[in-house]
Amino acid sequence: MMKEVNYPGWARYLTQLMKAAGLDSRRSKIRGEKLCEFGCGTGNICLVLSKLGFEVTGVDSSGEMLRVAREKVARRGANLRLVLDNMVTYSGEERFDRAVCVYDSMNYISTQEAVGRFFRTVSDSLKPGGVFVFDASLESNSLNDASLFVQRGRHRGIYYHRKSHYDPKEKIHTTYVRLKKDGKVIEEIHREYVYDLHVIRELFTQAGFEERFAAGDFTMLEANNKSERVHFVLVKPSHD
Repeated sequence: MMKEVNYPGWARYLTQLMKAAGLDSRRSKIRGEKLCEFGCGTGNICLVLSKLGFEVTGVDSSGEMLRVAREKVARRGANLRLVLDNMVTYSGEERFDRAVCVYDSMNYISTQEAVGRFFRTVSDSLKPGGVFVFDASLESNSLNDASLFVQRGRHRGIYYHRKSHYDPKEKIHTTYVRLKKDGKVIEEIHREYVYDLHVIRELFTQAGFEERFAAGDFTMLEANNKSERVHFVLVKPSHD
């Protein structure tokens, strides 16, 4: 499950995408730039981006996730800010140079209307010329990865059982997770909402973003409808 994610590699991939889209991502350039991660969870990507030189703010609606993130920040002595808020309706006063939203966070937004509002929220949070990189899990990811539909195992003393189901009619991917540690059982249900590539593009275009690049499946190749995961690099136009 979570142990399989290479967060440092993912963060580096985000900066590589920015570079491929013609954006300067050298350390000397990004040092001191303000970056917001929407849906930061327990802070893994935030911590790596902070180490790269960004001044990072993480936004998440889960108090428990942010509690874990704050513990990690304290242990590592990192300098970043964590905010408890809904990423769809976030309205902080600070304006950022760059923003990211990864690990299917956008897929947890349950309606097209709310996705469109999220894109407007991000645009409002960016400075003119600001960059937004986000990923989206497409239908191919749910249809192709049958091997991930049932997982059992143990990680750091935690026994886990994960079972997934995809409804192609409703385009909803539901994952049931059961965790057990020290006799305590935690059960969770996660629902991800799958959007077509053209719908995502229509929504962020309506929010005023310009697309610089869309990469498929953690490559530097252009994404298409058969891609399982797409990373978009968007720019908020500068004022004339």
